[in-house]
Amino acid sequence: MGLQSDIRMFNRKTSRADKKDLIAHWEEEELYKGEIKDVFSLIFRTKGCYRSYSSGCSMCGYYTDTNPDIESEDIKNQLSEALSHYEGQKIVKIYTSGSFLDRKEIDDEMTHRILESFDAQKIVIESRPEFVERARVNQLSQSVNELEIAFGLESANDFVLDNCINKGFTFNEYKDRVESISDLVSIRTYLLLKPPFLTENEAIKDLIDSMKKISDLTDIISINPVNVQKGTLLEELWHRDLYRPPWLWSIIEALTSIETVDKPIFVSKAGLGTKRGAYNCEDCNDQFLKLIDEFSKTQNKSILEKFPDCDCKSKWKLEKEIEPYLHFRGSPKILRDRYAGYV
Repeated sequence: MGLQSDIRMFNRKTSRADKKDLIAHWEEEELYKGEIKDVFSLIFRTKGCYRSYSSGCSMCGYYTDTNPDIESEDIKNQLSEALSHYEGQKIVKIYTSGSFLDRKEIDDEMTHRILESFDAQKIVIESRPEFVERARVNQLSQSVNELEIAFGLESANDFVLDNCINKGFTFNEYKDRVESISDLVSIRTYLLLKPPFLTENEAIKDLIDSMKKISDLTDIISINPVNVQKGTLLEELWHRDLYRPPWLWSIIEALTSIETVDKPIFVSKAGLGTKRGAYNCEDCNDQFLKLIDEFSKTQNKSILEKFPDCDCKSKWKLEKEIEPYLHFRGSPKILRDRYAGYV
């Protein structure tokens, strides 16, 4: 059975949401032009990513928060709900569990209304490349002080995009759309650490190579260590002990291996320190999370030298060493258990 067929099978296990209210909103902080700024983030409930109706990405479970029957009036009500919680934060991030620029999710009139409703220094929206049109982006950029478009590229390697993620577009398609609008808006690019079917070493190398490849195309790089979401092919692999989320050590290795990348690099905190997200061990998880957050907020690379030399580091090194040779004989969990006595 092919990857797309597998994903369709697992996607049927979890039904889509039947609610029509805002999915979520939260406050956070982010470095912006050398200062820490308050951020207001929100997720509109829309029809969701169109690809999730046929296959979808192997690790993405956001489709479970979407609703195929959402109409413009529902989006308008969600906007009112969002504005009731907005307190003038200088950065606003708008998500839809799909593409903000997909007119089937949010029509043109509502797109403008949403952008004009927030008095922010910068508004970040997210879209797949196929919905990015220069003329439309130029028009939308006139509605806000600064518009930033975020692309979920995930990897700059077409083999990984197609065979590990099932992304549905190529690196060059991302590159062409970015280059067509980079003089109009700022660009943020999301990259994954450890999509399914890659070993830990392969995942680290893919992330490092991808960061180098996009450094001249994007203004911000956001590293998203993969977390295991419900109703996905990745979750099925995880339940069968055929996938382990990345180590926190792997994030540090990637960050310390990119001296040539001169762009802000943020690390998503989603799932960090949990069994479904990137984790090390109970002894060092909390300290790692604090230092990773500090790095994202300061971009001070000397912070990367402060990470504790925990005992679990030797386990991480051993797993990276043996995984390529013994993976075919058992799952990552079996291998860790088998070689636990050698650490």
